[in-house]
Amino acid sequence: MELEGQLCRLFFLCLLAAQRSDAEVTQDNTNPGSDTSYFFYQDQSYPRDCKDIHDQCSTRNATGAQFIQPDGYDAPFWVFCSGDWTVIQRRSDSLIDFSRGWDEYRDGFGFINANHWLGNKKVAHLTNQKTYELRIDIETESGLTGFISYGSFRIIDEFSDYSLVSVGRINDTLESAVTWCPTNTIPGNCNRCIATCADPSGTVDCSNDCGDIQHTCICPPNYLMDGTDCIRREECGCYKEGHGVIADGVSYVAPDCSERCACSSGVLSCVSQSCDRDATCEEVNGVKSCSCNEGFAGNGLRCTRIRTNRDCYDIMRYVSTASGVYSITPSGWTRGPFNVNCNMTIDGGGWTVIQRRVQTSSRYDFNRDWETYKSGFGSYSRGFWIGNEQLYYLTNQGEYELRIDMVNRDLSAYHAKYDLFRINAESDKYKLSGLGSFTGTAGYDAMTHHHNKYFSTRDRDNDGTSQYHCADYNDGGWWYGPSSGYYCSHCDLNRMYYSSNVGGWYNLPGSDYLLYTEMKIRPRGAN
Repeated sequence: MELEGQLCRLFFLCLLAAQRSDAEVTQDNTNPGSDTSYFFYQDQSYPRDCKDIHDQCSTRNATGAQFIQPDGYDAPFWVFCSGDWTVIQRRSDSLIDFSRGWDEYRDGFGFINANHWLGNKKVAHLTNQKTYELRIDIETESGLTGFISYGSFRIIDEFSDYSLVSVGRINDTLESAVTWCPTNTIPGNCNRCIATCADPSGTVDCSNDCGDIQHTCICPPNYLMDGTDCIRREECGCYKEGHGVIADGVSYVAPDCSERCACSSGVLSCVSQSCDRDATCEEVNGVKSCSCNEGFAGNGLRCTRIRTNRDCYDIMRYVSTASGVYSITPSGWTRGPFNVNCNMTIDGGGWTVIQRRVQTSSRYDFNRDWETYKSGFGSYSRGFWIGNEQLYYLTNQGEYELRIDMVNRDLSAYHAKYDLFRINAESDKYKLSGLGSFTGTAGYDAMTHHHNKYFSTRDRDNDGTSQYHCADYNDGGWWYGPSSGYYCSHCDLNRMYYSSNVGGWYNLPGSDYLLYTEMKIRPRGAN
């Protein structure tokens, strides 16, 4: 409680005094209609409380340490008498720690003539031999004094956990000055930083304005502020750094699915996890979780393939590590499996070859119309194009990287690698919509010129320039378009066949006329 802004902390004194005579108590015990029961005691020679001492020794001051033995108690013990009041508790400073266990509160602790707790066992015997009044005397830091008294105070035995069964009517001298602390709060020093359910350490929320208030009602140990109430720490749920409060019985998964945490009875337990290679971290019903991709089954942490292979990387993982021709079905593809050439030797393997040209190809092998480039053409030994429709489904079932291997007419080998490669659907003219960072030995990043360009063929001019019809001019299908002064291309691996080359790569170290090219794709990060 607060008294005119001061906490009741310097002096706190609990006293008991008998309220009625023995005859009145006896009358209650023998009245069959009485609703109050008391222990049955034997007569003995010691005073039963300080009122007995005061009544028997009215000619001398009964204040001070005295011997009493309540009815039924097994031995006399010391108490401090304040007139006819029996003191059961005194606190005037912090020299005696009142944070004690059950046994100490049962037996009592401290010094009778100073700070102490008389003991629950003694108080139970005391308050069950008569009807007792409880008086609490209070003195604040500023010197304000007062008292509160209760007309009937009684606790029962240890078997019933020393339950407080009666307090009676309240009387006090502090009515105008008393402000009771709400349930689950205690008087304490005002603190700008408050420990809350969302900030258990009390280091983030430091917005509390104490002003001139030094003392206020605060949460006791093991309680945290929740709105305007103090609740037990375990009722808050669990606090997760960087996330906040996790309700009891609820699980939390990190945004990248790398960690799963659960809160149980206020205890937070977390374990690291990772989604399976064939799973995606996504939100389901408001909660992040690992979900197996299409064609796979499992809990997301471990997924099992339940359909045909999607690409050559699947072939390498589940079927064979030998290069050759295999059947695949990309995600979303509904026209049945189709054959692809798989390169399992270069750069870790698992590559799906999408284009190959060799010097022996005839001059116009790659000068085809839109529909032919859409469905694919050629032979694996002489040269081929996989088909734009197949390439769209392949590159849109996940993130793919592109590798281009080249041999120029000096018989020098080079390669260019891009960590992302994707084309759009036919409705967007098979636009080269995704092209990542360049690495490799080709020297110049010639492919970036073609990023975000539409595919063109001899019968579909999508190059965006009026000066040329690039596909018709170069006799081949490609992602043509103007950039940096070049009307058509910086690289063109499908252009017309000359007697000495099958395509070109601008600024290739050595000769940029090529005898051999092979384009292939693989899931990003597969190696």
